[in-house]
Amino acid sequence: MKKLILLIVIAFIAVGCGKKNVKPEPPKDVFPVSHEAREIESVNSAETLIRATGKGSTVEYAIADAKKAAIWYLLNAGTKPLLKTKEEKTAFRLARKKLYSNIDQFIRHTSDLKSKKKSGKTTIVEIVVKVDVAMLTEFLVDNDVIQSSDTVADEVGLPAISIVSADNSDDAAVAKNTLGEYLADKNYEVNVVEQSGKLSKIVSKLAKLGGNTDPAYAWALEAGSDVYVEVKVNKESGRVAGVTTHKASVTARAFETSTGRQLASTSGYSSERSSAGYDALIQEAANAVADKLISQIRKKWLREAKKGKWYKLVAFTSDKDADKVDRSLYRALKSLPSAKVKRVAAGATTFQYQVRVKDIANAFELLDSLSSKYKGPGKLTRELESGSLLVLKAGTGDIEIDFD
Repeated sequence: MKKLILLIVIAFIAVGCGKKNVKPEPPKDVFPVSHEAREIESVNSAETLIRATGKGSTVEYAIADAKKAAIWYLLNAGTKPLLKTKEEKTAFRLARKKLYSNIDQFIRHTSDLKSKKKSGKTTIVEIVVKVDVAMLTEFLVDNDVIQSSDTVADEVGLPAISIVSADNSDDAAVAKNTLGEYLADKNYEVNVVEQSGKLSKIVSKLAKLGGNTDPAYAWALEAGSDVYVEVKVNKESGRVAGVTTHKASVTARAFETSTGRQLASTSGYSSERSSAGYDALIQEAANAVADKLISQIRKKWLREAKKGKWYKLVAFTSDKDADKVDRSLYRALKSLPSAKVKRVAAGATTFQYQVRVKDIANAFELLDSLSSKYKGPGKLTRELESGSLLVLKAGTGDIEIDFD
């Protein structure tokens, strides 16, 4: 009996020791188990905060998986995934093991655990990570998954962008400057328009001639931009637990200057907190807008830019030459390589066109190409050239600029 009891005790001890020596099961491969994540905010043009869920046999393994889930989200999900096309996703298959094996190089900060729970043998955690999106993008470029912005710009050109506002307040200036810095950091040519002084008489009347009475549009014409972004700021205040809090939002809409076609529209919000003023909150909201706005503009612009660039062309002539100038100029526009021409408006001596052409980088080159093809009376004389806007006089004799 004593021997039997001794054997049972030894057996229990052995089982207990065995349980203590069982090692947690490591991940089967380097790829993320969890695909649960969401964006909190774009900190700046290079970094983004992501709240991610991770799963693993231990807390350590689950945290590592959460980091991978954050990277997976930036690559594949949300409103601005880095992998946009089928070709890019196919190319990524050759680089994904290398990326997920060295995930910490893209992580700038990891928070404490936001939550932790068990589901069977699986530990599930939530953390917030700051991801270096610029470095992640650079990795994709270096591994031939996506094209760099410089390469794309060389091929089809990135748009010159003007940032304007419905009003000229200090709050709007903060939002415009923040957006301008963000866009410039992404290699766009940016003009933050200071709406002081006077518009030129021609531009002011051209805006009205096109039927667009939005003052932001007139300032965009004056600046000579391909795209203009109109910014609006909204401020709110409230009380939480007896403390006065503030919150800001920024709404941005992007338009193609030559056609007035809307390219993008989005809003960004700051967190609600106690603060001495609104500037930091407006900057936070503008940063949240910038990343989404760039993604929308870039997607539509690059798709359309491969077909050619749109220009607004306005021609003035005299009564006696009007019919011949109109017909000759229209034919000259149609004869340009791959041209698409829209005759937008016409008066007795004023004609307005929208034309999309390939391999013509600016309004000066458009005038040069047209001059060699124009067969009408007199010659084409430049009155105003600004980005995607070209204003001409055409015909013989003295021609008055008359907005009929």
